[in-house]
Amino acid sequence: MTDWEAAATIQPLSGFRRRCQGRGLGVLVALAVTAVGCASSSARPPRSSVRSPRAASFDEVLAAYDGYCRSVNSLSASGDLDVHDLRAGKTHKLGFRLVATRSGRLYLKGSVAVVTALEVVSDGARFWFVLPSRKTVWTGASAARHLAVAGDEAPYQVLRPGDIVEALMPPPLELGPDEVLMLEADASAYAVSVVQVEGTRGRLRRRIWLARDTLVPSRTRTYDGVGETLAEVDLGQWQDGLPRFITVSRPQEGYQAGFSLSKVDRNGKLPEKAFQPRLPEGYTVVEVQ
Repeated sequence: MTDWEAAATIQPLSGFRRRCQGRGLGVLVALAVTAVGCASSSARPPRSSVRSPRAASFDEVLAAYDGYCRSVNSLSASGDLDVHDLRAGKTHKLGFRLVATRSGRLYLKGSVAVVTALEVVSDGARFWFVLPSRKTVWTGASAARHLAVAGDEAPYQVLRPGDIVEALMPPPLELGPDEVLMLEADASAYAVSVVQVEGTRGRLRRRIWLARDTLVPSRTRTYDGVGETLAEVDLGQWQDGLPRFITVSRPQEGYQAGFSLSKVDRNGKLPEKAFQPRLPEGYTVVEVQ
């Protein structure tokens, strides 16, 4: 075989070998791309399991709140009470029992161990606030905004009968002259505001919140004439259609009271004598203006 014949025989084999090597490289590249694709697929975040929030119409929200308000006309309860003076950093812890009616009548007795620490009574028109440790009774119209109790007992100023009754039995949403209702919603709650319209402006008077999933009330708030919060009530730990933890606060004055209800009975018959004034002999009577 001549040299040129040998060269002609070898050259096709080298080209074949190169073609095979090229095909092998292509297979490796394809496998690598497939592996990267699989890795990318497995690294994708899982689908979100967040469900859409409950949808309710304006009428449904109003009906849910109005239904709860009208379902409770009287209440008897007992449990634990924490009264806080947030500005002075003082706290009083008491056991309590109370009876109340939607008409504004209230009897509340707070005790430390078995000793009576205070009594709050209202017949709907007037209140009597009794502190045995001071041998003093404060009395005045139930609409009075300030209860002037001085000294260590100052945190008790948050225990206004009107605030307590309204926290236990919130009033339905009722509109006055030139007032409208406004609905707001977020992921966790519906909020309804009572707004007094004055030309092109509005003045907020009241706002209530309902949990979006259950449509049970979770918070109420009342405002003064310039938009400041007068009183706020938080409702939680619902059982059998009633809240078992209620917080009443007056942010402008720095007072807060937390009621933890262990026993609750609604719409039962209440003794009329519970709402009669208590004026123990020898006690000083202070008229609250």
